Amino acid sequence: MEPTFPLLRLPENVIIEVIKNLAIDSLFDFSLISTKTKNIVASLGIEASGVRIIISRVVLVIVYGRYFSMNRSFYHGSVYQDALIHLDSNQLISAYSRSIYDRRTVRSSTPLFSFNNWLDHIKTVFCYNKPPNVEFSAGNRQFEMESLKNVIKSVNELVVNGYNTEFRNRELLEHFKNVNKLTLGRNLFGEACEVQKYLIQNFKSIRFCDDVSLDDMLLVNSRRVDFSCTISQKQFNQFLKHWIRGSNPRLQYMNLSTNLVDGKVYLKGIRCIEMSEELKKEIRQKYESSDIEMVQIRRKEGTTAVIATKHLGPFLCVRFYVLY
Repeated sequence: MEPTFPLLRLPENVIIEVIKNLAIDSLFDFSLISTKTKNIVASLGIEASGVRIIISRVVLVIVYGRYFSMNRSFYHGSVYQDALIHLDSNQLISAYSRSIYDRRTVRSSTPLFSFNNWLDHIKTVFCYNKPPNVEFSAGNRQFEMESLKNVIKSVNELVVNGYNTEFRNRELLEHFKNVNKLTLGRNLFGEACEVQKYLIQNFKSIRFCDDVSLDDMLLVNSRRVDFSCTISQKQFNQFLKHWIRGSNPRLQYMNLSTNLVDGKVYLKGIRCIEMSEELKKEIRQKYESSDIEMVQIRRKEGTTAVIATKHLGPFLCVRFYVLY
């Protein structure tokens, strides 16, 4: 039997030098040994840029930073299949880690916590004190709603996919309404106009994954907008004419795709301003884009915007940058 290395008997500054070389998963496991090791790992100042919770048939927590990513999943096994799951209970649960090589789910050898304990530990170790990003996907209805509200009180980014009943979608969107970023999936409501009450709200950004009408586009009141479904060139042309006359005053960026016609964007009836190569380069650097063609337009009160396009198979990828 190989001798063990008495790491925890060393001075704290020496322990820190040793664990700096650990991979992120091993470092996290080390933090679970005791309160002392948790505080030591937290003292390294490894800051997460985000914590994402994906709630489906299991709960996946992903923590990621500039140079690292780690995931832990919860509520595996048939014991949970026949009853609603309460996330805010005091029940002790195991965490699981998934290998990036063989994709097998492996039970962790770490201590047992409640889900709240696990989440608090992750946020403490990785110096994260902001609301998480939360995605509700297929299978999330097995998690009891009131416990979700108790555990996840505030959210930075909310993703609601079209895998729920209309009643469940309304519950989720009503409870997590004070978000910065919102993604709406397909077929959320029986009536398409129901979505408009969310499009008109002033989020930092909104992503809409269903068919969109011109009225929908004109109602959007977020700074950033992403449309996943392709719209027609005529519809985009009509939107631009409304924008020139003063619509969508908060808009700063729009991303969409349209059908490819003659290899360029349809700008009939719109006065365009040619751009220098230097200004095009500046736009590409500022927005970290690889757009090829660019043209500038101006609205009545003087605000300018850039329409940038790039071929993407049979579609034309369009980005609309408003310059303030």
